[in-house]
Amino acid sequence: MLLEAAMFQLKSATASVNEMQLMVSLLSNAIEAAGNGVSPAVVNDIEFALNDVAASIADLSAADAERIAPIVTVLQDDLERLKESTSLAPAVVNAIRVLQGKLKTRRAAIERQTYRPEGAPEEPLPHPPEELQREAVPLRHQLAAAGFATPALDGLIADASSLRFHSITEILNELDVIAG
Repeated sequence: MLLEAAMFQLKSATASVNEMQLMVSLLSNAIEAAGNGVSPAVVNDIEFALNDVAASIADLSAADAERIAPIVTVLQDDLERLKESTSLAPAVVNAIRVLQGKLKTRRAAIERQTYRPEGAPEEPLPHPPEELQREAVPLRHQLAAAGFATPALDGLIADASSLRFHSITEILNELDVIAG
């Protein structure tokens, strides 16, 4: 795997840079996990760890940054190719976006209810939790098949009646991370 070769170079280049050891170790672990099977979830883990490594370059001395930055660029390029080959199917991403749209609409309506004038009639909320639950079940199966854990979405599926403003936000954030 190309990432493994560049990771070896990165470990060598950062061996004397103490402030990068934890981030490089996390990236190394994420790349090693890909050896057990590459999935969109594994690629997301690698990307997250690589972004941390790339961001830390700004805090290095000029000499260290000059030595490490080209290797990180190689890793980023390799990761982009890997992402292209393992990305979620467009239909899954579309299903995520559709569910997110409904969740956002419901969340906005909940927020409006919070600020309605006293005595004003309560308006029914759009997209009942049971409807959202029905849409979430096949999506969860598709995401699980791609290697993603979805604890917030699982909460909706397990108990639709517990859907509240904060749980909607958690589901939206979870799906944003997965869909990218």
